[in-house]
Amino acid sequence: MIPREQPPRVLLVAGLDPSGGSGLVADLAALQAVGAKGWAVASALTAQGPGRRRGTAPTTPAFLLDQIEALLSGRERPRAVKTGMLGSAALALALADRMAEAPLARLPLVVDPVLASSTGLPLIELGRFAPAEALGPLLRRARVATPNLTELAALTGRDVTGEEDAIAAARELPARAVLVKGGHREGAPVDLLVEGRRVTRLAGRRRPWTARGTGCRLASAMAGLLARGQPLEAAARKAKRMVERYLDASRPGRP
Repeated sequence: MIPREQPPRVLLVAGLDPSGGSGLVADLAALQAVGAKGWAVASALTAQGPGRRRGTAPTTPAFLLDQIEALLSGRERPRAVKTGMLGSAALALALADRMAEAPLARLPLVVDPVLASSTGLPLIELGRFAPAEALGPLLRRARVATPNLTELAALTGRDVTGEEDAIAAARELPARAVLVKGGHREGAPVDLLVEGRRVTRLAGRRRPWTARGTGCRLASAMAGLLARGQPLEAAARKAKRMVERYLDASRPGRP
């Protein structure tokens, strides 16, 4: 009998949301949905429920790296890395340094540059750093970054409103490719996959309801699909469809 291939492993670095609506718990669910599995490294603990966030406690760079080294001490190796909420500039910079070393340096990296919650609560302690300074080294290693319009504006200092603004700003980020999420724009939620001069529009349908953690799930699903060897555009399309299924399953009143 030919042994069945094991699902590829993805190294996840993000915050822990005890409610499971976002962060590492949502990341793991997204990986399972696309046929991958994850290692979950906590960059921060949060106190929150389905309603609102009460507090955030980032870990230290040393302990973040200890978590990673403990996972890498065995024989298994991840095939991709995904980052979400990182908690502080110091954590983001330490992780960028670790990503430059084996065995992580050659892996596809998906960076979801989380700066604030959907209600505007800051989720990264920047200190003296600007957003681009804190996340720039990590973005330079990224196969793809997945900012929303607010994050894209903060990272570039641009006024990002329309599609052309978003494309121009995406080209300023140092990642190899940028998937600009379109949920914050008016009209249909069209995501823009910007790879140098090439722009691919990923159309979607807006639902009259929202759900937490869609950005986490999108980036994690992309990482899982890249770990499975999918090309970037195919991974983006399939991840978007997975998020749309999640949104449909989250419809209020659905049994």
